[in-house]
Amino acid sequence: AKPSRPGPLLALTVVAALAAIVAMWTSGESVDTGRFYLRNSGGAVLFEHARHVDMSDGCATCHHTLLLADERQDCADCHGDEVAAEDFEHADFIAVDAHTCQTCHQVDDSKQARSCRDCHPGAQESDQAIVACGECHDDDYTGDALGHDEMREIHGQGCEGCHNTRPISTVYHEQCNRCHFNEKRDMFAAADGSTRCERCHLK
Repeated sequence: AKPSRPGPLLALTVVAALAAIVAMWTSGESVDTGRFYLRNSGGAVLFEHARHVDMSDGCATCHHTLLLADERQDCADCHGDEVAAEDFEHADFIAVDAHTCQTCHQVDDSKQARSCRDCHPGAQESDQAIVACGECHDDDYTGDALGHDEMREIHGQGCEGCHNTRPISTVYHEQCNRCHFNEKRDMFAAADGSTRCERCHLK
């Protein structure tokens, strides 16, 4: 008996599979898995973005560039007339466990979330948080001439125009630990309160 030859259907299937593989290789498009491998000197971190999105109240929980600084919630809406924002420092507000940025600030839905590294450098030379206006402007210029959101809209100026933004390692640690210590303290903190670095950093 003659050996049977592969039928035209099998040949067509093989050609189609090869064409799909070649198209995938040459398209240059990567599949978004929602996972990021963040390389750093402390040991790389595997960050599962999709998982964190599911646990957050929205993008602005982490991406503060989406917040409108000048459009703030009035303290009296939650606390009554006895509480005024002027009586507190910003750090006091964010230290309250029940507060998120969106507790006080409105979100700008027209903006896209950005990477932290777009603004935050590997290292920051100055400890001064705000650049003095006189560094760029005449002595008679004061920072209260424009609101924060108006300053953000000035063409060609990013956050670093006025801010000495903190180093990337500082903001990642503050942002991650803020939630990790509140939500799963036993997992991310040692008995003495110190951070368990190995829970995030791969060695």
